[in-house]
Amino acid sequence: MEKTDSKNNHTLLGGVTLIELLVILGVLSILTGLILSGGTAAKKKSRIYQAKTMIASLEIALALYHVDFGAYPDAGNQNLVNMLSDSATYGDPENYPDWHGPYISFKENDLSASIPNATVIDPWKADGVVNNYHYTMDSVLPYKIWSNGPDQIDDSGTNDDIISW
Repeated sequence: MEKTDSKNNHTLLGGVTLIELLVILGVLSILTGLILSGGTAAKKKSRIYQAKTMIASLEIALALYHVDFGAYPDAGNQNLVNMLSDSATYGDPENYPDWHGPYISFKENDLSASIPNATVIDPWKADGVVNNYHYTMDSVLPYKIWSNGPDQIDDSGTNDDIISW
């Protein structure tokens, strides 16, 4: 489409200049970067919330278990899963009269395998690394539960680890 400039009587061609195209691409790149970084931050925040929720659920289940037995399950993630939720093994009232569980119900994606060989895994498994929650007995507190957190490094409850204490 041609336009005529009345001042100079020149014919102008309609279109986009290279500079305009580069400015548009630059703006789109900046917007894409902002959206992606915001999505990453939201994903990290939701995984932290998910880990805190799982730890709180485990603490409630441990409290219920403690009411029935007067003690907490021995240390170890797999032992924790079994003692709190393995109704096939512990649900027999003749052999385990104090066990009134399951004390917690896990979703399939919360566990590394099927019970009784399962461990509870933290939310960062989606990054290709599977990390278990840690469950240990403590001399000061009755127990400690923690996730390695976003950096997926076990800092024994420090730095970015998500902890129960």
